[in-house]
Amino acid sequence: MLYEDKNNNRMMEAKELSEWVLKQPCFEKTSFFLFLKKFDLFEKKILEVPLNVCDWFKDYQSVSTGKQEIEHAYEFVNKKFEELYYQSTAPDHVDRRFKIYRTTAPDQKLVSKILKSVDETLRRRTLFEAGLL
Repeated sequence: MLYEDKNNNRMMEAKELSEWVLKQPCFEKTSFFLFLKKFDLFEKKILEVPLNVCDWFKDYQSVSTGKQEIEHAYEFVNKKFEELYYQSTAPDHVDRRFKIYRTTAPDQKLVSKILKSVDETLRRRTLFEAGLL
């Protein structure tokens, strides 16, 4: 969780924090679940402020407007975090799982679905590591 600071770009903060966590030796065999919270705010903001104003997304090219642009921008952000994950993962640990979820706090059904998916992934991983799968 990042401190709310109006002077810093939240995406850059999220990138820096993710990069730091991914490189910690204690997490080298740990699966990661990234929750992109406040997706409802992202949907509004992406229509007002181009994604490429963020240094990390300078190579982003807008393709449309409305819902198509929102999905395109989300997929681009998703791809950037995946690239960061693989760049920060040693070749002998690429079997650890990495999954990105977008959420909005008021959407309790979505939050429940995501937590169920995380729980299932963790259970499968545990069974696999125990040699039961």
